[in-house]
Amino acid sequence: MRVSAPLILALSLASAMPALAQTAFDGPYIGAMVGLQAHSQNRVLTEGTAGFLGLPSSVRPDFQDLRFEDGWQGSAVAGYNFSSGKIVYGVEGDFTIGNVKGANSFVGASIPGLAPQGLTTNINSRLGNRGSLRARLGYSFGDKLLAYTTAGIAVGDTRAQAAVLVNGAPTVGWSGEAEATQTGYTVGGGLEHKLSKTIGLRAEYLFTDFGTHRVTATGNAAVRGIAALNGIDYVAAVPNRGGAARVGVTIGF
Repeated sequence: MRVSAPLILALSLASAMPALAQTAFDGPYIGAMVGLQAHSQNRVLTEGTAGFLGLPSSVRPDFQDLRFEDGWQGSAVAGYNFSSGKIVYGVEGDFTIGNVKGANSFVGASIPGLAPQGLTTNINSRLGNRGSLRARLGYSFGDKLLAYTTAGIAVGDTRAQAAVLVNGAPTVGWSGEAEATQTGYTVGGGLEHKLSKTIGLRAEYLFTDFGTHRVTATGNAAVRGIAALNGIDYVAAVPNRGGAARVGVTIGF
């Protein structure tokens, strides 16, 4: 995956444009940030197949709410600011390393004659490395403080895994995995405070939406050998959207 492209583009813009020093925030800059996932949309809907949806809701889930692991993320940023009076505007690219993982399981009721101990339906999701290219618009309060909003495109690695197990019969089950590089949007805002002419501290929040990732868990050979189960596969729609809060240091040139 080449999600570093937004960062490379921002660096190229920074090196190609002359500085217009109207505010303390004008010109090219680079930075490093650390963050924590603030929240994620976690409801995974069961979409199919028709045979799976035809099972009673006591046997299979209508949806599952993922439980997310908290994990730190690291980002590199680069951009260029212009200004008109106190209005500051520009472009910024970033590249973030760090996984956002979620998982859940649903234990269903017994299916007489087929699964006396019921079915366990598992779902796992992961949002991996990602990047964005964003426009920024803000207001400078003197030479020390900048308040800004930002919005743009985002690209990220996503993976979803699904499995259905017949409890008490470990050789009978369904499994599937789907990986993709998804494109979406990101919006947010923050504050930046200048400690000196070149060094600034930043705190911001970004909400990113990569849309929905669908994964199908298909039956293994043992499932296909049971006529009543053949063709009853689990299809889940896994959302990849949420917010992250992060802080960092920028260096202007």
